[in-house]
Amino acid sequence: MPRTRIALLLALPLLSGCFGDNPDNVPLRGEWQLVKTLDSVTLDGMTFSADQIPAELRNFEGTETRCGEPLYTDADWQSDDIANRTGGMCELETYTHDGDSAEYAGICTIEQAGGSYTPSLTGYSRFDETSSRDVVTMEGTITLPGDATPHVLKMIAVQEGTRIGDC
Repeated sequence: MPRTRIALLLALPLLSGCFGDNPDNVPLRGEWQLVKTLDSVTLDGMTFSADQIPAELRNFEGTETRCGEPLYTDADWQSDDIANRTGGMCELETYTHDGDSAEYAGICTIEQAGGSYTPSLTGYSRFDETSSRDVVTMEGTITLPGDATPHVLKMIAVQEGTRIGDC
């Protein structure tokens, strides 16, 4: 399973830094601090502690600072972003947003070295001009090399964003 690509997906959404402030998008352009955490991982309903989760899944965790704005107004941008960051393995099926929240759902097909993971993808975001909270859940069937029994793998990641100034 390409853990790096899964970890990249869990860090949604990226900041849109190439343009000026989008007046239709509530969060303001500026310097944003993003704190990303893997909230939980369960396999067949059993929760793993932080030290039991493979490092590849935890590598995306941490804090970073970026100039831009969390972009929630463009469903096509969100869909393209997910497809690009997962190598085309995940695609959005629905995306909705309003003044202070966004929701989306999609499906992923991730295969590598005899194993496969076919999770559904759901996300929920709450935001205002200076803060955001994004929760992404992936849940689905996984088969592992050497184990013909399918398992259910669920991962939940959270990204908290805070606008800390102008850029």
